Amino acid sequence: MESPQDGLRERAAAAVRRVEPGATARSLDVLGSGLDHTAFRHGDLVVRVGAFPAWEPALLVLLRERLGWPAPVPRHVEDGAMVLDLLPGEPLLGRRPPAGLAAGLAALLTDLHAADGGLLEEFEALLPDDDAEPGEWLDGLDGPADLLAVVRRDVPPAAPVRVPVHNDLGAEHLLVEGDRLTGVLDWSDAALADPAVDVSRLLRDLGPGFVAGLMARYRGPVDPGFDDRVLFYARCAALEDLAFGAETGRREYVENAVRAVGWLFPG
Repeated sequence: MESPQDGLRERAAAAVRRVEPGATARSLDVLGSGLDHTAFRHGDLVVRVGAFPAWEPALLVLLRERLGWPAPVPRHVEDGAMVLDLLPGEPLLGRRPPAGLAAGLAALLTDLHAADGGLLEEFEALLPDDDAEPGEWLDGLDGPADLLAVVRRDVPPAAPVRVPVHNDLGAEHLLVEGDRLTGVLDWSDAALADPAVDVSRLLRDLGPGFVAGLMARYRGPVDPGFDDRVLFYARCAALEDLAFGAETGRREYVENAVRAVGWLFPG
């Protein structure tokens, strides 16, 4: 009897064969999975099987060619599957960030968040609006009662601007090799949204020292409430990861969230 994983593997192999005709299901290795997709590797290719927005392949090309982001290049796209070039490196989750990463990400985020003119128009034509106010992050949020009380007590006002953002810029989506950032993955949640959202997950995963170094070089839009929103979103994201790790048995997410609680919450 075919398992769901076998079915995904067959779909992945069929998509890879559009790029490399000799690919078989047995030649694919599972790289990982998220809430809405599973990623397989075949040699120097990665195939994501599952849900992704129709605009994501075009966004990846725009990021790579116009802004120099180390985003994976789409090689083939069909319904429910996207074949991409494999990027070198390992996910940063649970690891120490390399020297120079804060400066490099500051430059990339500045270019993305401060895009204007024709480039901004291209982003606006692709990306959905995410106009959720900070208070909406509390919907369905769970966790220890004392931490939830802190989050609910300190809800900041909404951002005055919306810009192109990755919208899920956690360490699990950053690939590094040595001291080099080699990839930024999973742009399915990208949107026109609050720029503080991108900084918030870096605060959760990499800590206040890293974010201080980044913000010293960042030249994107910063308003008086920016830091308050970064902290609020980071606290919400830490509780989300705590719940996700507990529900899925992914200890790396639990451990990362517990570590983040130490610098995100008082006491």
